[in-house]
Amino acid sequence: MITTLPGLYMMSVGVLKPVSAILNIPVLEVCTTFWLRATNIFFSFGNFYLIYTILKKLHNPVFDPDGIKIALTTLALSLLPVLYFFTFLYYTDQGSTFFVLMMYLFSLHGNHKMAAIFGTASILFRQTNIIWVIFMAGLAVRKELSLWLKQICEKKDIKLENLNDLELLKVTFTVVCDCAKAKRNLLFSLFSDIVKNVWAYVLVGIGFGIFIILNKGIVVGDRTQHVAVLHFPQLFYFLTMTNFFSLFHLCSPYKVWEFLKFCIRHPLFMLSFFGVAFLMIHYFTYEHKYLLADNRHFTFYIWRKIYRRHEYVKYILIPAYFYFFWSVLDEIKFRDIYWKLVYSICLVAALVPQKLLEYRYFILPYLIFRMNMRHGTALGLFHEILLAIVVNVLTVYLFVNMSFRWKHEDEVQRFMW
Repeated sequence: MITTLPGLYMMSVGVLKPVSAILNIPVLEVCTTFWLRATNIFFSFGNFYLIYTILKKLHNPVFDPDGIKIALTTLALSLLPVLYFFTFLYYTDQGSTFFVLMMYLFSLHGNHKMAAIFGTASILFRQTNIIWVIFMAGLAVRKELSLWLKQICEKKDIKLENLNDLELLKVTFTVVCDCAKAKRNLLFSLFSDIVKNVWAYVLVGIGFGIFIILNKGIVVGDRTQHVAVLHFPQLFYFLTMTNFFSLFHLCSPYKVWEFLKFCIRHPLFMLSFFGVAFLMIHYFTYEHKYLLADNRHFTFYIWRKIYRRHEYVKYILIPAYFYFFWSVLDEIKFRDIYWKLVYSICLVAALVPQKLLEYRYFILPYLIFRMNMRHGTALGLFHEILLAIVVNVLTVYLFVNMSFRWKHEDEVQRFMW
């Protein structure tokens, strides 16, 4: 019934073997609930360091010379309730996040071979992490394309920094076509540079393809409850969670006012979003039987108390989804169109095929978005940390003190994400 590869168990052996050797006792004596859960404690400290290091690499120190905002952001993301809660249980989330962040860090430093190795390790924790391997490969392509385009445009006296996203795409297409017609050596040099940086990721992809062929699918264990579907509303659920945990950055009075002005200036875009969202919700909403049957998880109550309260509730929420969508785009508008395209494609690939509404699926796309958005204010970051602490305290309290039993099972059940 276990649907993930044995990465977590392999890592536990790697941790417990040295412990047993140091204590000079058999490894089975330290293979206890406490020590197995301690594996994720180690990962959580590693994630704290990795988030801090990635933020320092991503953001210009000129905007945060004393490093206060980066430190506060690191603390806020390390306390992300959906991730923090599973620090103390034997789940794959901390380890999966750790190896994806390691891959991201090495990719940012241009060490793509090591990044691919850590990407392989992340797949052993959760198969869907292949998508974030593709993300790193996409970022490598983006970097080489940007450098190549900048060199050519400098010769033509074209200033790329003054172009919007559509203009940048148009210039890229024009330059590529011109080089394809007249200067094939320039296009070949671009292709050569891209291959040098992505070949390791390609090998991981080929290996994963072989695994899918031999395994006859991506799922191991119980396949019946993990069938791929086109569950487009997952994107709206992700946007909702993102805006909730980044509430003090994405939902300020100033941003709401800017959003209203955007709606007035772009009514056609707004109506188009409403129409597409309506069709997505109407034709592609799924209710997994686990969602309706397992009352331990918060999603059970969210779905029952909100989405199932009335058949029109899911449509009434469309204006809120539009705001959430706009606020997320507004926070990454300084990222170039290539980054946005790579992230958007991987976000859709990671979430849409999932039939089950499960907030743990949102951890990695949330962290990548949050680390790449603009610096928040110190006050906003303080409130973000406070919100995370309050949610974590309430969640742990419910888990520890509000246990209950099912009629058909003797084991104690507990509330959790």
